[in-house]
Amino acid sequence: MITIVTAFFDIGRGDWSPDKGLPHYLQRSTDTYLERFGYMAKLDNPMVIFTSEDMVEKITKLRDGRPTDIITLDFKESFKPFKEIVSKIQKDPAFQAKINPMQVHNPEYWNADYVVVNAMKSSFVVEAIRKSLVQTELVAWLDFGYCRDASTLNGVTSWNYPFDKEKIHFFNVKDWKEETIIEDVITNNDVHITGPCIVAGIDKWPLLQRLVAHSTNELVKNNLIDDDQTLLLMSYLFAKDSFELHPVSPTDWFVAFKEFSE
Repeated sequence: MITIVTAFFDIGRGDWSPDKGLPHYLQRSTDTYLERFGYMAKLDNPMVIFTSEDMVEKITKLRDGRPTDIITLDFKESFKPFKEIVSKIQKDPAFQAKINPMQVHNPEYWNADYVVVNAMKSSFVVEAIRKSLVQTELVAWLDFGYCRDASTLNGVTSWNYPFDKEKIHFFNVKDWKEETIIEDVITNNDVHITGPCIVAGIDKWPLLQRLVAHSTNELVKNNLIDDDQTLLLMSYLFAKDSFELHPVSPTDWFVAFKEFSE
């Protein structure tokens, strides 16, 4: 069986509304996230969930007695120094001037909380492992809202798949071309690696955490920042032999239970 690690923190996405000049598809309320998690919560897989204190009761109810560990923290205070670094870059006119005008509304270019919570995915998993909350050989990060509806589960009640535990498994929608420039990937929102699902053996997650941290530092040194998709791509490029890529459709990223389930 695969242990699932996920997290939810209210970063104000319910207020990302069209009347603020933002695309309608960006707006998601806390209730929307809870509804989507409710589908995934039906899995019998053990879960470790990072969240705020006010969400514990609701998440516990949705899990309905299934094996679950919930870790609470104050998101805004816990990652304040990192958020300040991200926010400074996002507000820098030199950074803003590089962004494709067609992409400027995407939150990775203006919302520091969004960047931070996505960058922390591997760190959350490593913390769960460090706390001895993972008892399986394989561990998956799945976004809290991974299941858009019941069909995403594909009828699965216990998620299993023989992923190679010696590899970090990414799901890609586009192959890397050597002539591609990372700055162009960032400024054009050019997605190669998807972020909602990552799977690895328990011993490989610390490596991914280190690679993501290194990738983040490299971006910051160059006055750039982006969400997890670019950080994961860079991590792969830094250590290709440690990864296995699984192509998925650019129009349907959420196929873990359909294409990678026994």
